[in-house]
Amino acid sequence: MSITAIIISIILEQYKFLHTARVWFINILKKYISVFADRNLITQRSIRYVYLFACLPIVIGLLALKYILIYIHPFIYFIINTIIFILCINILSWKEEAKSTKPDKEHQAFIQTFATRFFATAFWFIILPSAIGAICYLIIFLTSQMLKQQGKDSLVYNEVIDKMLFYVNLPPYLILFLFIAVAGDFEETSHYLVEQRKNFTKSFYFLENLLNEITLIAIGKSKFVESIKDSIDDDGISYTDLQKQNIINPKIIDYIIALLYRSGLIFLILIAIVSIANLIR
Repeated sequence: MSITAIIISIILEQYKFLHTARVWFINILKKYISVFADRNLITQRSIRYVYLFACLPIVIGLLALKYILIYIHPFIYFIINTIIFILCINILSWKEEAKSTKPDKEHQAFIQTFATRFFATAFWFIILPSAIGAICYLIIFLTSQMLKQQGKDSLVYNEVIDKMLFYVNLPPYLILFLFIAVAGDFEETSHYLVEQRKNFTKSFYFLENLLNEITLIAIGKSKFVESIKDSIDDDGISYTDLQKQNIINPKIIDYIIALLYRSGLIFLILIAIVSIANLIR
């Protein structure tokens, strides 16, 4: 990933120039996915095939594009990858969603947007060549949304979708947990993560809930609540209990945004260091 793509993306997002282009790009991906997903799927295997057949042409096409252009027109290849990065990865767009969020459970929505549309997409962009990771991640994510709507309350659909989202999000989420811990209360967050090993479940819902919990823990209980009453055992009470008692700090959203900014900044700094190191070599 080029630091140039990151800078361009941040500048364009600040001036709100990317919304229309990204909506168009997502709609194109949805139309492409519908070719594979708009059919009667009964078995778990048939649902898994939708993910496979939707991703396979993208993988083959982008790899072919790489080997055609990398030696002949490397600059054109660089431009294409930069454009794909800008269209796929929302570095700061989650902030707009956060601004309209009230200090209650709704904060979970923009935390997940940060994790999926920025961190996980960028992670897979780095890991796999030729932007294969970012586009395939988006295809899997959008396919899951489409199939979930199509299957509604179907246990077969939900089980396959949950497992697929779990496996594709597990590596980036584990790294994100570490960055959030470093950006916040490292000791409390790391202790909580170690304790959750015995509760580990192969489920995307587990990853979502764990992300929400460690985000609140990382900002610190003293910031999470408006005031700790004398009748409350600060060490023994959980964040869920504090939410139920409705003593959440009205500034909780600001604290979460600041935490996500710091963790995202750590991620981008590491990317910048690697990019600069590759240029120097």
